[in-house]
Amino acid sequence: MMYGPPPADYPRYPEYPRATNSPPIIVLVSGLAALLGFLLGVLVGFGAGTTSEEEPEPRVTVTIDETPPQESVPAPTAPPEGTQPPAQSQPPAQTPPGQTPPGQTPPGQTPPGQTPPAQGATTPGAGATAPAVELSSLLRTLVVGTDIQPGTYRTTGPMSGFPLCYWARLRTPTGGVIATGMPNGPATVTIAASDKAFQTGGCVEWTKA
Repeated sequence: MMYGPPPADYPRYPEYPRATNSPPIIVLVSGLAALLGFLLGVLVGFGAGTTSEEEPEPRVTVTIDETPPQESVPAPTAPPEGTQPPAQSQPPAQTPPGQTPPGQTPPGQTPPGQTPPAQGATTPGAGATAPAVELSSLLRTLVVGTDIQPGTYRTTGPMSGFPLCYWARLRTPTGGVIATGMPNGPATVTIAASDKAFQTGGCVEWTKA
């Protein structure tokens, strides 16, 4: 192989390809560059918008309902068989002032239905005794409307020689005491029109008030 000088028409330096100056190619390249720039801007803007528009994390709210516990009421215990519950006693009825409670006899009066005891008359004071006289022997029964009229009557007290006397208002001429008394001093009795009889013994004469 022989080396020698190159031919005269051989280029001294290699020729590189030159950029074309064709207008269609320039327009195509410019359009591609603009499209790439637009797509890049859209991607960057979308990424920034997604980051800023992220929804905040949801908050968890816990509500505690403070309800007071209900108190349990113990169930009533039944009494053992054969055991009677204690009976409730009612308070006694109150009697208005100035009135005698039911079932009690006012002072100085004999309970209804009781016959005045036969007593020997004794003179008050000095201890001297008079002849014994039974008070029951002096009892008189006056029929209301015939022997005595309804109204209020007074007596100065027992007859001389008697420490006390006796009177009674009756429902019938033979009995049924409405009210009775054995005063040892002045006394007042009101005979109602519904009374049937008035019984007295050992009292000074009754006078209408």
